[in-house]
Amino acid sequence: MSEPYCLAMVLCDNVHRDAATGKHTILGTFSTLGAGKYPAKVSFCVYFAITDGLGPTKLRIRLVDAACGITDEVDGETEPVFEVSHEFPFESPLVVLEGMFQFKTEIPKAGLYHCEMWAGGELLMSRRVLAAQVSDHPEEDKGVVDHE
Repeated sequence: MSEPYCLAMVLCDNVHRDAATGKHTILGTFSTLGAGKYPAKVSFCVYFAITDGLGPTKLRIRLVDAACGITDEVDGETEPVFEVSHEFPFESPLVVLEGMFQFKTEIPKAGLYHCEMWAGGELLMSRRVLAAQVSDHPEEDKGVVDHE
């Protein structure tokens, strides 16, 4: 079986797939999630493009606390924030499989996370995601002070 290769993994607000052409449009890319308080409920998509696969391949996306490092081991301390998987058929290693996973989850605390794409037991790609604490008063963050 061929070893899959990840060409792209993009965190975004949404992905539109044109029914007529099959082309994907990626909407609202980001690497930081902001919330006024944590835990915070978030929803986002992960667009991916993978090639060099052959046959049925289980792809898995997970979000983990960066302090845990990159590992496929799951124990009581390193349980992912979320994890989903789906099996995709690769007809040929020449095919580029494009798709997306859509998530609604809760980020437990502000900090650094990794969004990881796995095929079987192999890490294909990892993206950093910063969960930032944002002010309820954004004008203060920009140095704007209202002198009333």
